[in-house]
Amino acid sequence: MLGIEPSDSELEAAMLALITGGAESEDMGLIGYVPPKGSLCANTIVSSHGGATVNCGNEASLSCGRCQLVRSDLAKDSWQPAWVRERRSPTFVGSGPESQPFGHPTYLWGNISAIDVLNLGKNEGEMYCGDLDVLFAEAAEVILHVWYSARLTRGMLTVIDDYVRKPVADVVFKIKDKSDNVLQSKKWTFGSTDITVRLTKLQWKTVLAIIDAKPELSKTEEERRKVVLAPHRLDCRERELINLPGFGRLCSARFRETGVLAPLAWSLERFDCPNPLLFHEDDSTWLQMDSADPRNGWPVPSTLSTLHSDRNAKNDVNGLLYFHIRSVLERFCHRLQNPVSKIKLILYCVDAASLPGCLGTETRASGLDRIEVSNIADEAYLGLARTLGTFTPLLKSHSVNPRATLITLFLNACEIADRQMGNRSDSKIQSSQMKQVLKYLPFRPRHTGMANSTEVMKMMIANDLVRDYDRIFAFYMDVVRFEAISKQAGVKMRQRNAIVEAWPMRLKKKPGEKGADEEFQSLVASSSSGAERYVEWARES
Repeated sequence: MLGIEPSDSELEAAMLALITGGAESEDMGLIGYVPPKGSLCANTIVSSHGGATVNCGNEASLSCGRCQLVRSDLAKDSWQPAWVRERRSPTFVGSGPESQPFGHPTYLWGNISAIDVLNLGKNEGEMYCGDLDVLFAEAAEVILHVWYSARLTRGMLTVIDDYVRKPVADVVFKIKDKSDNVLQSKKWTFGSTDITVRLTKLQWKTVLAIIDAKPELSKTEEERRKVVLAPHRLDCRERELINLPGFGRLCSARFRETGVLAPLAWSLERFDCPNPLLFHEDDSTWLQMDSADPRNGWPVPSTLSTLHSDRNAKNDVNGLLYFHIRSVLERFCHRLQNPVSKIKLILYCVDAASLPGCLGTETRASGLDRIEVSNIADEAYLGLARTLGTFTPLLKSHSVNPRATLITLFLNACEIADRQMGNRSDSKIQSSQMKQVLKYLPFRPRHTGMANSTEVMKMMIANDLVRDYDRIFAFYMDVVRFEAISKQAGVKMRQRNAIVEAWPMRLKKKPGEKGADEEFQSLVASSSSGAERYVEWARES
């Protein structure tokens, strides 16, 4: 089979352009950006310069029609997890350590799909040409391999050193006599776009230390594998696999094994350097949980779109995700270079509650058109009252922009309310939910008598998707006192969202409807429970 990988020089040029965006900064000259075109051959050849193995630079002429990339038991419909094959109870059943989260408690890849916080078509209008002021309480723009791959090529590290490390080192040198906790700014100019980074002296020094860390690949791979391939977590990993189609299981296992997000057919020989941003700079600890998955940060239908299948084998989920993310980043870089855009980005690394105090007087006075605060309104974090009290004053008034919106996400609310309501122990509710599940997932046990068969496990996971979340969330709103808190903050909760779908991961099609089975299988295979609830707020005056 012939695949579709850019040559090393072309990929590094793309990496360079994605980092700099064709940028002209205060410290850099102009960097040109030419995105890779077409599908390139994944064959490798022996270079005449030293005999090194390099990637073919020609355009691919063929792709595999049946997508039989490799032969693996994981790809077979008959595959069963170890606990079924060994006829034992899985280790995650119960309250032991194997049932708890494992790894470093950070979420560098996110755990909720990306959203469009502008949605101009349904708000200001597609032809809107005015300014929009947007605040992300937690935001970071990174490029594909620096974000997702545990290993990089030497060319990518050179790009980071030349166009990231040198400006950061210059900042560290210039502020060496400044106070430790005072914010220091560095601005890059991309055509008509400005990107400003504001960090404390200690944070700037930490960034430099991370980039300067030169860990051994053997050490970083050992640390990564301790987490993502821990032997005692086998059952937990395979629990995730039972909901994936055959090639989905294969792609998931491949990513855990290699740590590089790329199409299955690609040679990864060039990726022989640790990515310093995904490991601790002192001891090379892997900085994520073993459940971290790049798919969790992107909407499944967009990722698996046939728009990318002409460049990739259609069942290669890793490849489809790779091309989807790369196309998003490329469009973003083109937008930065568009002289009409006039985008200004200001990036902070502060506690969300203190973010308003970091903003300039002009920004606070004029207000913002969109504020997206992730799930900090969950009770485990700032909570609703503090979130609305902190960010409502920054929102533009209704008279200035009636579409100005504060977007909050509730990830844990329904789970908390469901337990408080006693639904988990209500046999009538559980029976009703199971009947709904069986309409989507007929029970045909291959291993009768096993309470922990894959069929039973799938039903338990699917049970979350059919809960009556409207009723559960209404209970939560009453307990938390949404109405009283919003009135005190001077905002109204929109009864119908205008920016983001209220329940983006909930089942929408009824059993028997066209596409219902595909939607159900897609959601079951995702990390979502269907309980993710977006709530939008607008100023009353």
